[in-house]
Amino acid sequence: MRKMLALIALVVCCGCNELPQRVTTLPIKRVVETPAANLPTSLRPYNWTDARGSGSCVNASTVYNLTWSAKPELAAWWRKNHAGGETDTSIRRSHDAVGLRYYYTRNADPEFLKWVTKTRRSALIWYYQSHCVNFVGFHRDPTRPDDSTMYAWLCDNNRPTRYIKVPIDSFLRKWAGYGGFGLALKDPPVPPSLFSATTRS
Repeated sequence: MRKMLALIALVVCCGCNELPQRVTTLPIKRVVETPAANLPTSLRPYNWTDARGSGSCVNASTVYNLTWSAKPELAAWWRKNHAGGETDTSIRRSHDAVGLRYYYTRNADPEFLKWVTKTRRSALIWYYQSHCVNFVGFHRDPTRPDDSTMYAWLCDNNRPTRYIKVPIDSFLRKWAGYGGFGLALKDPPVPPSLFSATTRS
């Protein structure tokens, strides 16, 4: 018993010396990605064909939207269960069938795509002849600081490894000529990065 009391006294008397606390505040620099809906290259879907050889560009663009909205399981399911061509009616029907909420336009409304850019969303749009791609934002080219041109950035599922930049006036004219349909998911995208992966302290 005496040994136990001595041990307790030793612990109480020794304690721990308080060390001075130093708090360092790191500046959070918002990383602005270009384009706004910048899905990593390895996750950008390629077009695929159905049993009759028909392309699935609208469904591939849907997979891009789902992946960017943090729905990878649904994106994988969509690719497995959807193939072939789509119309603006059939693709909305497919979205409705699984409870996906979305906004869309049928008249090449530039305000719709401005909202898509502002909220960092991606939109599937009719572009090129009988084709669908992902619109991923209106931006200048950050690699050309002297170029003031505003571009529409597109991800074509036939060649998704590099984004396509089209001057905005030309893009809007062509988009209207291809039918002017666009669809973006209502659910928000993945959150933006706080730090650049290349930043070193």
